[in-house]
Amino acid sequence: MYRDIAHAVYRRGEASMDGYQLPGWGWGLLFLDIIVFLPAILVVSYTLQSIYPVLAMIEDPSPPAYEPVSLNGDTQSLPDDMSPVADEAARGSKTRAITASIRATHRTLYGISGWISYFRGFACYVAMSVGTMFIYSVMVGTFVPSLIAAPICAVALVQLYTAWVHIVISAPSPKPFWRRLAPFKKTFQATALPIVVYFLAIQISGFVPTLLGRALGLPQWKPNQPGAVPDGDVNDIWKGLIVLIVSLVLKVFLVIPVHVVLTRVQASLLPEEDETIVPFDRSFQGTVEPVIVGGKGFVSPMDAWKTFSRASWVRLVKLYVKIFLVGLALCVAWMVVIVPELVVIFRYAKKIE
Repeated sequence: MYRDIAHAVYRRGEASMDGYQLPGWGWGLLFLDIIVFLPAILVVSYTLQSIYPVLAMIEDPSPPAYEPVSLNGDTQSLPDDMSPVADEAARGSKTRAITASIRATHRTLYGISGWISYFRGFACYVAMSVGTMFIYSVMVGTFVPSLIAAPICAVALVQLYTAWVHIVISAPSPKPFWRRLAPFKKTFQATALPIVVYFLAIQISGFVPTLLGRALGLPQWKPNQPGAVPDGDVNDIWKGLIVLIVSLVLKVFLVIPVHVVLTRVQASLLPEEDETIVPFDRSFQGTVEPVIVGGKGFVSPMDAWKTFSRASWVRLVKLYVKIFLVGLALCVAWMVVIVPELVVIFRYAKKIE
């Protein structure tokens, strides 16, 4: 959503610059804005929107026993009220889930490796994204529909997607991410179905609102005319509202539930020697049988769904709402800064004859 807003603002700004030459200091000022806002954008788009939900999806708020791992040598010198929340969860018999609070989740992450923990798994995430885009572009370039290409890309890179989840939820490891890849056969058996369904859900959640917008007659932006801003009328307001509601419904009731199942299945493949940074029930309420006793060693999609409690669903939805509000606040702050600057810059812009 934030990307769409920024894209719309960019298109309007691009249209406004047609026939005008901006002063050199204007470009410098806009570049400075990007530098200032970039860290906040990365934290919101990667840490809050990617890492926080994954931790909430695997956290067990009432584990039978949770032995905390010492993640930071300096934590022993911290006063009691500043100690990592993971330790607090282990000390108290009735404790609030760590991911129920953005502040508590921040304290847990920051207590591991400082601000670097906000970007844990980033190298694996980049490799995963680059690999997905490469395979996707090749397949789409050979006229494979995106609805089919996206799930195929995900299946081809199931090891990377699973390794990223493992890095995010576990204590720091000296191993590089490519040495934390689970065996392909086992990872494929466990995650192929949920990851295909997840990427299909993402494609559907984007395709249906687009199709609905066309059916309602909403103005469409044409990629071959990037500088042309579509004309609209008053009726486009309620049409856009309908499309927005449908999009949110698909995200909440389709994409997020499938993501929960996929993430929990991936987490069930975490090696025994890796400790998690939030309480995590590896047995999934006794539904997972270890390989040593003849079991599969990972949770099934159905059991991953059944063992995610109603309280956990409420906590996850609340977290998504909080993350949305934080992202919206960042967008507002960006607009408050950039709009006055653009007014001043265009005042000194020179018209090209």
